[in-house]
Amino acid sequence: MNKKAKLSFVCGLALTMLAVTTQQTVKADTTTDNNQVTTTTNDSQTQAVSQATAAVSEAVATDQQADQAVTPATATADTTDQSNTAATTDDNTTSADQAATTQADASAANVTKIKGIVTTKGQATQLYKQDGTLITDRQLGPNTPWFTDENLSYNGKSYYRVATNEYTDGNDVILTYGNAADGIVRVKQSGAVNYSRTAQGFVKSGQPNLGANSVWKYNRTDSANGLTYYQIANNVWLNSDDATTAAAYQNPNGWLQISNSQIQPSGGNVGYDLYNGVEGIKTYLVRKYFGYSNVHTIYDGSVTASVRALQARKGLPVTGVVDLKTWEAMGFVESTWYGIDSYVAPLQTNITSTRSDHIEAMINQAYKYLGQPWITGAASSPDYGVDCSGLVTQALYASGVDSAPITAIQHAQPGHEWNSRDYWADDRMPHVNFNDRQRGDLIFFTDPSTGIIWHVGILLDKNTMIESWPFAVQVHSIYGGRGNIAGVKRVFH
Repeated sequence: MNKKAKLSFVCGLALTMLAVTTQQTVKADTTTDNNQVTTTTNDSQTQAVSQATAAVSEAVATDQQADQAVTPATATADTTDQSNTAATTDDNTTSADQAATTQADASAANVTKIKGIVTTKGQATQLYKQDGTLITDRQLGPNTPWFTDENLSYNGKSYYRVATNEYTDGNDVILTYGNAADGIVRVKQSGAVNYSRTAQGFVKSGQPNLGANSVWKYNRTDSANGLTYYQIANNVWLNSDDATTAAAYQNPNGWLQISNSQIQPSGGNVGYDLYNGVEGIKTYLVRKYFGYSNVHTIYDGSVTASVRALQARKGLPVTGVVDLKTWEAMGFVESTWYGIDSYVAPLQTNITSTRSDHIEAMINQAYKYLGQPWITGAASSPDYGVDCSGLVTQALYASGVDSAPITAIQHAQPGHEWNSRDYWADDRMPHVNFNDRQRGDLIFFTDPSTGIIWHVGILLDKNTMIESWPFAVQVHSIYGGRGNIAGVKRVFH
């Protein structure tokens, strides 16, 4: 071929080499940061241009050796073509560099920082890289929660980051905020603003404020700007400026504390066996079954002998101890075996209750036993009788006060018949001057012959109490033959 054709062929080959080199460099580096893209592209561009120029020079030199009839005009024209080729390559490389930078910036702009929890649905959930590539060697388990700190918008879809460069499809998970919780929150006197939670934070929902002193159950909590937020419905939140988990009334530290949730049985096993020394309702029913008096309800040697004989007749292990099988052999049912022990008076107060509300709840529960028999060691439901301290225990339960270790179950166990003495010794109920006594205080009496505490009642006013005294729960004067008044103690500050 002639000189001009050869020169054109060589220049074209050089241009092709330059374009391919530049394209590969940009493609490899577009997933890194902008600085890396720009620096790598410029270095590769310089190297590619240098190689292309050297190739052209070498080709021209070879061609000139083969054919010396090169005119200055032709050489000038060919040199201009070479310059244009280099310039074009520079322009193409710059365009590719700008495209890579734009793509990187767009990815950064589509990332939103959040603080939330994504919970997978009922199936294994796929994971993806930031560029949308499916991760094939692992998945998230079904119905599992994962912390997420980043929301990525990519190709019109939403992804949540759950690990470094690992994202889950927003369609495969449920996004929530804060932490799972379970409690009650009370609106303060000024009412409470409703908030919604977005990726950017909490915003007022525009719904009407919640009423003062209203009570709401919450299932999640979160925090922002130094405030605690409580979720009371689907994306409906209150904050600690307007609401509180604190009760309207609480005793001071060192006193019996008030619970705003239902008190549970304690002090022994629900479904405890009966043996020598045990008192209470189950012993009362066993004694009654065998025809024994309940002037003093206690599991004694006579009861043990009768139980052993019954067990022998029924083909049961002869132990003299009443267990569930023996209980059922007497004709009693399983539900009462456990139900008698497990009874705790239903809570009649909540976090909005005042001191007066707690006192009235205590007295209201005591009145439910009115007319029921006095039974030693008994502290169960109003379906049965109670003794004096058992009446106090259940009355306290209804008002939100758990006096453990003095409990209903503990009261029936050997050695705990005289819980009135335990209450008298309990420093969590301070003594008050007799002249300052008031409704809801506990009044104590001693045995005139020994001076030892033997009775307790709940004051209805300065001179009247509700009590359990042989042989019934009744309202009675504090001055009417109950022994000597030992003093008064206060349950509510």
